[in-house]
Amino acid sequence: MNDTTYADRGMYKVLIRAPIDAVWSELVNTAAPRPFLWNSAWDTKEMAAGNAYRMVSNNGKTVAVVGEILEIEPPHRLVTSFRLTALDDPPSRVTYTLEETPEGTEFMLITESVVAGSRSEKSMADGSKFIIANIKAFIETGKVTLGARLMLAIYKLMAPLTPKGMRAENWPLER
Repeated sequence: MNDTTYADRGMYKVLIRAPIDAVWSELVNTAAPRPFLWNSAWDTKEMAAGNAYRMVSNNGKTVAVVGEILEIEPPHRLVTSFRLTALDDPPSRVTYTLEETPEGTEFMLITESVVAGSRSEKSMADGSKFIIANIKAFIETGKVTLGARLMLAIYKLMAPLTPKGMRAENWPLER
């Protein structure tokens, strides 16, 4: 019997004043680190359902997230499993939805199957807010918020202190 309790679904939404194709292109860009994803890049054989992925730091030395692409429906929906490599919590699920509106694109990030009270729950809630605020800022202005720029600078300085368990060689791309 499984006694694990899961948190309610987290839903984070923002209106981005840009066409849906521009927002989708930024979200799934595998060519370069995305500043709204903590200067991490999607590392996957292909952005296709069934493929494994990992989020690799801009220097290629650290992997913060691993998972599998569960569904992809360009330019409207991306669903992944999601596991923070620094924590022992089980994988959860992250869904990104995009809907075109007269004002731009409604971007929603939904987290599900996150263990209630876990470190992953807090990290994913904080991280979701960061992504929402900064994908909007980046697409609309070409740069992330001042707070994000400061945080990314601190992360860069702290990179030598990253836990050994997050090293890229410990998280090879599977499949």
